Amino acid sequence: MKNSFLIIILMTFLNSFSQESKDFIKSEQYYLTEIDSLTIKKYWENFPTENSPEPISIYLKNNNGQSLYEIKISELEFYRGTTVKILNVDNLKNVEQIIRLKSVYDTCCSNYYSTYLLKTKDGNLIELPESEYLHCDGPTPITEYRFPNQKFGIKNQILLTKSILNENYEVESIKVIKTYSWNGKTFELKK
Repeated sequence: MKNSFLIIILMTFLNSFSQESKDFIKSEQYYLTEIDSLTIKKYWENFPTENSPEPISIYLKNNNGQSLYEIKISELEFYRGTTVKILNVDNLKNVEQIIRLKSVYDTCCSNYYSTYLLKTKDGNLIELPESEYLHCDGPTPITEYRFPNQKFGIKNQILLTKSILNENYEVESIKVIKTYSWNGKTFELKK
């Protein structure tokens, strides 16, 4: 009886640990450059004009300072920031990590634009088509990619989903919008 109780506790602990590793976490390996004050000043001096201001670029860099990816910010007046999160994967052939860059633009509601970069085992970054969704109040469905080791994931497939959230903002169910197959080098939309 005592052994059964210990096994149940151990299984609960391991299950909770594995659940945590199945979601994106804040990155310690990458960072984003910031927009300097001179660029912001120049943007506002040229705003508003008949022509749209030039997009402002920030860059994803690794801890060695190497630029990996450029993010263009088109409407600085609504831009609220970009976050970098990572997901370590083990069920996607030749991919060791997913890097998610999520940019937020606020007006009366919030527009979320996410870029997902597949980091292959040899260090290449492969970009998935951008996903976006609008969030106003409460736990509304979000459009996101789901990967094999995440809840509702399928081995060697990448799912673009409408994820339904519960009152705790956790994914309760999904509706698959698109399915991409992954062969270790490229992804292809399944028909």
